[in-house]
This record gives sequence, structure tokens and C-alpha cells, in this order.
Amino acid sequence: MKIAGLSPSWRFVFAIAVVAPLLASSSLAILLRDNSNQKAKAQTVREYALEIRPADLDYGDGAVWHAWTFNGTVPGPTLKVKVGETLSVKVTNHLGMVASFHAHMEGYSLPNDGSQANLIAGEGEKGLLAPGAEYTYEFTPPSAGLFYYHTHSADKGIAPSRFVMQGLYGAIVVADPDETPLREEVLFLGERGHVREGNLTHWIMNGMGLPGGEVALENIFRQQGRAGIEKQFNRTLPTFEVKVNEPIKLHVINIGDIIHSLYIHSAEYISLGVLGGRPWPGKVVPLVPGAADTLLLKFSNPGLWLFHCHVESHADAGMVGLFIAKQ
Repeated sequence: MKIAGLSPSWRFVFAIAVVAPLLASSSLAILLRDNSNQKAKAQTVREYALEIRPADLDYGDGAVWHAWTFNGTVPGPTLKVKVGETLSVKVTNHLGMVASFHAHMEGYSLPNDGSQANLIAGEGEKGLLAPGAEYTYEFTPPSAGLFYYHTHSADKGIAPSRFVMQGLYGAIVVADPDETPLREEVLFLGERGHVREGNLTHWIMNGMGLPGGEVALENIFRQQGRAGIEKQFNRTLPTFEVKVNEPIKLHVINIGDIIHSLYIHSAEYISLGVLGGRPWPGKVVPLVPGAADTLLLKFSNPGLWLFHCHVESHADAGMVGLFIAKQ
């Protein structure tokens, strides 16, 4: 553009005066659009409702675990959310004792911690729930991965660890919104709590355990055949049905107070979380207390395939389960 009557230096100043506001308005429009997109993403809320309540879990032959649970099961429901979304968890306490919801996550505010720190900071009613109380915990996960929740409470002389062992825990899966979804399963390893009666194993997976482990499995088959084994499926024997060559994600968590490990017969599996796509040496997943990993797993052959804790005495005492791989 030719500007008559102006020297070259003034022409430059004039150009800046004209172009700069246009650039600024363009940048502002982009910024507002980005903020609008971020706001839209933040408005996506995954809502869950959890009740902390007792539940009698009957394993047959007079064996009953008087568990403390989220929504009546051990483990509690798996909570799923995507990065950028808000996870909103309304928790109501029907246990008759102080209880809470504490998530192994990051970047949340203190009222959502669900621990004794809430009480110390003067926000006890927002995290530690008295009998009959409720609170909505909120999180916005910044990264994908496997997390979990459990109570962080103590009451009536019972320590937090014993509250957890009584069954108050569950998984949180945070997904990358761009990843291809796969079937997902959760497996908790740990120890059973103290309020129980009858012949129950101390070592459990997903709240289950078969007294006598693999030897008991063999004896049941000899006495009752396949039908006897099937009666134990997802009762004392955690059981998953899969298709041959179907890839699934298995989220594994040690919620217990001692070291556990996991070995799965015949399956191909790699560590997506801890080893970043490499297999565990010896095909054994080592899990110190509180540790977790996500396995990408598949079976290339049909069959009934054992999995168990490879602390062998734990397997002998009942920490065994089955994958049923079908064509």
C-alpha cells in the first residue's frame, strides 16, 4: 500500500499502528476460543454415588465375611474418567463408624483428601464422614493411568489399615481420550479383614480365596467333577472369561500390608505401567504394598488357566483364580 506524503520511517509506524490491533484481535479470538474449548472440556463430569455400608459375603458352608464395603462389594465399583474430565464422587456413610474416601491421585484440594489432615485443618466434616454424613469429592485428573481409592478412617480403636482390610477399596481408571478402548478388568490382591466366621482364607484376590488353594481345587474336581469347580467360580475362585487372542487390560493392585505377586499361566502379558511395554522377568509381577500395574494380556490357546500369587504359601492358602479362554 502506497501512503502519499509520508517518509519511509513514518510509513513503518503507520503500518504497525494498523496491523498490530488486527494481530492482537486475532490472537485474542484464538485465546478466547481455546479458553472456551477448555471450559467445555471441564464441563464434562463423571458422577458416581458410593455408599459405605456393611455387607455379609457368604462363601458357603457357614463361611461368612462381615465386610465393610463401598456399595456392597469387595472391591467397590471401578470409577472411570478421562483426562480433562471431572470425577465427582458422592459418598454416604452408613457404616455406623467414621469412614472416608481417599483417592491415590494428584492435584486435588485438601477438602477432597479424605484423611486425618482434613480434621487437623478444620475441614473434618468435608473428608472424614460421621455415621449418616455425606460428601461429594471432586478430582480433575491431569494424566492417564491406574489409581485406586480406600477409606483413610479410624474409629472405636480400629486402625486405618484394618478398615481397608475389611473391604473398603476400589479402582480408579483414568483414560487418555485419544486411546483405543479395550476391555478392562481389575484384580486386587490383599488380606481379608478381621470380622468373619467359618473357614475363610486370610489371603484374597477380589475378596475371594479358596481354602487349600490348588490342592483343594484338585480335591473338589476328584469328588464333584467339573460341576463342583464351577460352583466356586466368582465365589471363592476369582474367574474371568476371555476369548483366545483377545487383548485385554488387567489392572493389578496390591491393597495389602505385605508383598504379593502375580503369575498367570500360559498368557502373554506386558507391563504397560511400570515397565512401559516390556514383560516382567520370569513372568511374575512383583507388588509391594500399595503398588499397581496395568498388564496388556492375551491367551493364544483355549483352556482353564490358573493365576495365583507367586508367594507360594499365599497360593497354597487360597490365593488362586482362573482365566477361562475360549475360541
